[in-house]
Amino acid sequence: MLNASLISETIGDNFDKNLDEFKYKIIVLDDDPTGTQTVKDLPVYTEWTESLIEDGFKQSSNMFYILTNSRALNETETTILHQEISRNIEKVSKQLDTPYIIISRGDSTLRGHFYLEPKILSDTSDNAFDAVFYLPEFFEGNRFTYNGIHYLKESNSYIPVSESEFANDTTFGFKAKTMSDFIEEKSKGSIKANDVKRITLNQIRKRDRKSINQVLDEVSNFDAVVVDALNDEDMDYFVSCLTAFLMNNDKKFMFRTAASFVKAMCQTPGEIIDLKQYGSQINGGLIIVGSHVKKTSAQLKHLLENTNITAIEFDVKAVTRDDLNEYIKQQINRVIKLLKLKKDVVVFTSRDVIRTEDLSNNLSISTNISNALVEIVKGLTIKPRFIIAKGGITSSDVATKGLNIKKAQVIGQITKGVPVWLTGNEAKYNQMPYVIFPGNIGDDETLTEVYKMNSIDI
Repeated sequence: MLNASLISETIGDNFDKNLDEFKYKIIVLDDDPTGTQTVKDLPVYTEWTESLIEDGFKQSSNMFYILTNSRALNETETTILHQEISRNIEKVSKQLDTPYIIISRGDSTLRGHFYLEPKILSDTSDNAFDAVFYLPEFFEGNRFTYNGIHYLKESNSYIPVSESEFANDTTFGFKAKTMSDFIEEKSKGSIKANDVKRITLNQIRKRDRKSINQVLDEVSNFDAVVVDALNDEDMDYFVSCLTAFLMNNDKKFMFRTAASFVKAMCQTPGEIIDLKQYGSQINGGLIIVGSHVKKTSAQLKHLLENTNITAIEFDVKAVTRDDLNEYIKQQINRVIKLLKLKKDVVVFTSRDVIRTEDLSNNLSISTNISNALVEIVKGLTIKPRFIIAKGGITSSDVATKGLNIKKAQVIGQITKGVPVWLTGNEAKYNQMPYVIFPGNIGDDETLTEVYKMNSIDI
């Protein structure tokens, strides 16, 4: 059984990950903005034109992000998007004569187009990938993979993600307990569980580089490989094996991961930052809450009960009514009035879940709700003192549609697992820290703490 002592066990080794000599440009395709939660000093692009991808390749950092927001898209839409991205990356890579690695960053609770997106990227590439490595670990969020099973910490227990609320997601739900069975389920049988390869915790902690290299050497024809890891040292050792292998072997690998693998591959891992250096405006601040997972609801409840923030509840059922536009205008006017009065405001969706039997329709409803929240940000005529967006789809849409961000800089984290972007000059509010708060991160009090800290004055 997974336990805390096993997670905290370390050997204390230092590993040479060879990142300074690693010849590959690492491109993170992020299906929502929360994947920047373990890095800093990196550019993130919200569009994937050849010119922007070229700009990313030419950055001094070894890595850059492209925000796809594909968790909000259906299978057809994300297929078209990833085909376009793949073609543009290949073209720029050849023009600049720079090889690349793709990390398809998804949710650490296994929601999203987990199998489809890497498959489309491989099929569209000039040369198919030899393997996809599945590393959904996110240690800062208490997500671990052990014995081929992905776990999360809930209260003081470690449970398989398949037993959590996330497995019942209206769009991306699943039944499989092991990662091998999960890959078979999500690939609709194209990859059989028995064919999924593994790099085990035992191999990693015994520093068995020979057996790990054997797995890396034998994969071909889009093999699936699940990697166990319980802490950053485990992940760093795997990366040290991986980079050394790739520097001496002509293999083409892709990675479907959460944020811990990205951190291990990045030359500038994230750190907690103080936002006071960026100053503040005289107007009130704004929090937008779209996520409705259990953790978000608990955090919202704590915020409302322990601060003087002004609450505006957005009725999600309004997205199905004919007077939606008028309803949105009313909320915009309320927010502007409060911000001018130097009142901090939290706009949150009602906790109802509108569920249908059609998964695509469920995704469409979620998108419509997010679009409605974005209209509130777009409609603002004054600059809030701060903006915090809660939830993956919500934070992406606020960034791209509400704030018109094309290129931002990841400057660090405001607290563990909560990234901060500095908006670019093209944004509605330029050079402003934008806090991206994942829906499923933190304890009950974390949103309240983020609201009160650093440049956020009560």
